[in-house]
Amino acid sequence: MILSGVVMLLLPHLATAETWYVKKSSTKLQAEASARSKVLGKLQKGTPVKVEKKSRKFFQVSTGGKTGWIFRFKLSKKAPAQKQGDGDMLGTLGGSQKMAARESASGSSIRGLSPVSEEHARKKGATPESIQAVKDMENFKVRSEELDRFLQTGKLGEYSQ
Repeated sequence: MILSGVVMLLLPHLATAETWYVKKSSTKLQAEASARSKVLGKLQKGTPVKVEKKSRKFFQVSTGGKTGWIFRFKLSKKAPAQKQGDGDMLGTLGGSQKMAARESASGSSIRGLSPVSEEHARKKGATPESIQAVKDMENFKVRSEELDRFLQTGKLGEYSQ
């Protein structure tokens, strides 16, 4: 009788838990629904989690025997496709696909100079330093710690409360 009562109490909770997926590697599983709370661990992209509770900008989740909180925009209802460049800043801010300059079909690629554009720039008098500066910008990376500090300082994303 007691066991059936416990099952009846837990049944709605178990039925409402949805499986979501971590969007980005090194997503923080936190002790509380706050970006400033203790980090219990970091989850990899594509990790399935059970959403137990929703609280404004954070979801309480369970995975691998651990329970904690994740910023809701770091989760997706669909399993994310595995792409190259998962750790880049644009991916963190909303998703972007990297394209090497040589893969561009036009003279104005998403990043950097295509071989045709580079040759055109040289013919028009661009200095080797300027061309190298564009290449350096293309290879620029922001570490996740720096991005996290930027978001915290600007009270953006998971820090906006």
